[in-house]
Amino acid sequence: MRLSAEELASGKLKPETIELAVQLIRINGYVLFEEVMPRTQVELLNSHMGDQLTSFMVKNNFSLEEGFHDGTNHIGLYVPFEKPFCDESIIANPFVLDVVEQILGSDCLLTYFASNTSMPLGTKPQKVHADMGARFGDQCEANLPITNLVVNYPLVDVTLENGPMEVWSGGTHLHPDKWYSSNAHDKSVLAEHMQSFKAVMPAGSIMIRDDRMWHRGTPNRSDKPRTNIALIYSLAAAVHHPGGIQIPQETYDSFSDKTKRLVRNERIGVPAIQN
Repeated sequence: MRLSAEELASGKLKPETIELAVQLIRINGYVLFEEVMPRTQVELLNSHMGDQLTSFMVKNNFSLEEGFHDGTNHIGLYVPFEKPFCDESIIANPFVLDVVEQILGSDCLLTYFASNTSMPLGTKPQKVHADMGARFGDQCEANLPITNLVVNYPLVDVTLENGPMEVWSGGTHLHPDKWYSSNAHDKSVLAEHMQSFKAVMPAGSIMIRDDRMWHRGTPNRSDKPRTNIALIYSLAAAVHHPGGIQIPQETYDSFSDKTKRLVRNERIGVPAIQN
């Protein structure tokens, strides 16, 4: 979807856009708003993310040529809760919250703040997976309501060459709960006989998806990292443990009341995590 000039200028979605986005997530598993964030902000974020990735690679003694993480060369890391990453335009983006709150309620929580990057020279895709397990193990035969929404902000143009996410939409998030348990059918085997697409999108787009939708990272054939920021918003009633995002007190104090409410369950007053 492309937002209108009016929506981009006002920072608020029209009611009909919200309704369409909500129904696309419920039925298809995701919605994509193309090229929403300013390029200057995205480039700044990508530059800082490059520093985080360099530090992470050195700390873990990773080599692109030798490969890591089973040859996928995929890096998932927690992003420090500091500027420019924790800007309220990211963690409390009005376009995102207009949709998320319709599904999860206005008391929803931000519960995850990280990045998923496909690094160059990967030789294998990830296994097909969902981002959550079954809530009731092998016992529940019913499809359950959405409790988590993943939001991805690509920091570079995502192309067919640089490791786009491959997505199995259109119903993989609508299976009974037990389909997401460790004993469920092997998604990778089934996925080979199902339709998928590679989610190409311009930098600064926003993808909001049900965390049960099947997907995988693919090899990056370019010479630069395919970076993004990944957040998860959760239904407050489904969160039964303290959060793990480390938020410095001065950062928390600078937030609006709305943003403070989003992160109220996290580790406030703790130095930001460092890679």
